[in-house]
Amino acid sequence: MKYTYTSILIFLVLTMGMNINAQVEKCATMQVFEKRTQSDPATLLRMQQTEMEAQTWISQNNNLLKHKNQPKSGALVTIPVVVHVLYNNQTENVSYEQIMSQIDGLNEDFRLLNSDSLDDTHPFWWYTADTEIEFCLASIDPNGNATTGITRTFTNITGFTGDGSEKFTSLGGKDNWDPTKYLNIWVCDLSGAGTLLGYAAFPSDLTAYPDEDGVVIHYQAFGYVGTAGTGDFAANDLGRTGTHEVGHWLNLRHIWGDDFCGDDFVPDTQVAEAANYSCPSFPHNSFNSCGSDSDGEMYMNYMDYVDDYCMVMFTYDQGTRMLSTLFGARDGLLTSSGCGTISVNEYLPENSFNLYPNPSNGNVVINSQINGVKNVTISLFDLLGNEIKVFENNSFPFEMNLIDLPNGSYLIKFQSGNQSVTKKLFLSK
Repeated sequence: MKYTYTSILIFLVLTMGMNINAQVEKCATMQVFEKRTQSDPATLLRMQQTEMEAQTWISQNNNLLKHKNQPKSGALVTIPVVVHVLYNNQTENVSYEQIMSQIDGLNEDFRLLNSDSLDDTHPFWWYTADTEIEFCLASIDPNGNATTGITRTFTNITGFTGDGSEKFTSLGGKDNWDPTKYLNIWVCDLSGAGTLLGYAAFPSDLTAYPDEDGVVIHYQAFGYVGTAGTGDFAANDLGRTGTHEVGHWLNLRHIWGDDFCGDDFVPDTQVAEAANYSCPSFPHNSFNSCGSDSDGEMYMNYMDYVDDYCMVMFTYDQGTRMLSTLFGARDGLLTSSGCGTISVNEYLPENSFNLYPNPSNGNVVINSQINGVKNVTISLFDLLGNEIKVFENNSFPFEMNLIDLPNGSYLIKFQSGNQSVTKKLFLSK
């Protein structure tokens, strides 16, 4: 289905200078990379070295990640995120709620908690995987101070062109935070680049171009509330541009390998002729000229170009490849303090209360790890901070019925006297 390991270096050399599909209207990650290879020949050598290291790690750790219906490995990695909002007018100055919708969307997509994931009768269902990668909005900045994880910068630029100026204060953008410890996401108007949704930096360039590391997303394709899906971006209102670009940032390629019948270095994605758009019907392009089987191309993969509501999955091997990056080129994230303890958890240990199952279909069981805990107030909030339900409880385990609530993410705060802790709950019915 895909190229063998021994052909990887040859393939990289032959394809990087060849036809990169001229589809900058969606994602410019490969165009930016190709431009850099022309100005800096060592760029390709760095990518080759990163690829060799990734393949070595994968070969030694290919049982780390589990499929959807298997027990989880417990090797959860949480990545601290800083969002740099660049705005020329207040419409572009996206709200906190919109930023949180993108963080929440990343967590749902990367943890296979998205409500639109494939049904278990779908032929590609077996390949879907929980990548065991999570994201938090940074609570501690590079200097060790408390932070919201958001910077807001007024700019005179009325439409960035995707040339990297977004990443520099001196050019009308905003300098990034330590890229070895944080995922930097810039949200801005990319209208100077036509209908470009976003682009990302590959991990192979982290050491050579640290100031340019991160992800850039058009403010009209960011998250799933507020300005998401406005203007010309009605089909990009679920935060999947962020999912796609963060996939690149963790060393994933487009599923068609950016060439006709190209290779994405992921064995379990069907070989594709080129990018897919809109929302094809399954099966799509069965027995294509590249050698797909009767199930056709995996157009519903996050690394294709289909509409947001049509891309719903990462595969097992994509997840393993991203983990190889987190334990390789981006291993500084493993020791980052960016997701440090926030004030609500200063009093009680994180494991004071357990929720199960989580995700839940609405029936939630809560157990306490603290002997004799009394007079506990359990408050349920949505992600905007609105209190939805309150329960008073003195005994555990405690059963909570949330069947009446819609699917999504919620916060549960446990308060006992002046001590409290907050946990996150996912509802998926």
